[in-house]
Amino acid sequence: MERKRTFCCRIMSKLLTVLSLFLILSVSHSPLWGQETFTERLQERVQGQGIVRLYHDAEIAALVNGKRTATPTSTTTPGTKPTGHALTQVPDTLIAIDSIATPGRKVRMTGYRVQVYAGGNSRDAKAKAYQMERLARLYFPEHSVYTRFVSPRWICHVGDFRTRDEAVELLQEMRKSGKFPEAITVKCKINFMIYE
Repeated sequence: MERKRTFCCRIMSKLLTVLSLFLILSVSHSPLWGQETFTERLQERVQGQGIVRLYHDAEIAALVNGKRTATPTSTTTPGTKPTGHALTQVPDTLIAIDSIATPGRKVRMTGYRVQVYAGGNSRDAKAKAYQMERLARLYFPEHSVYTRFVSPRWICHVGDFRTRDEAVELLQEMRKSGKFPEAITVKCKINFMIYE
């Protein structure tokens, strides 16, 4: 009887040892122990696979990784304006947008653009839209050019203007060049930079 008890105690101690090792290993690989977060794992370089780059607000990273951070602080990168948000990476084309416009911010608002092309949804229409984009960038490099598919057609817009009069000035210049026979002004959402 004593032998059985000793045997059971040894088995139980070995079982507890294995269980504790399992728990220690599983906890040591969790993010609580300084391991990488979900967004870091997502951006890891893996042989034979593509590269993932995330450009996001620190609040989004906290939400995805299951942590809450303190109030965001201002972060700037050379060549960009202060955004008032903590961005993990800030390329020139990414600006956080708030409902309150602050200095040096790109905001979405209703305004005007010059439409230089509107075609169908064929490959030829797509090629023509991108051809008009190249032409607009060549003749008017100081203005933004937007080519995209808005069902059911390919369109190419130039500029971001708050008023129709500003858009008409560009339209007249385009018509004088003779390269944009289909150009018209259109009311749409624009990207506008606020400097105050």
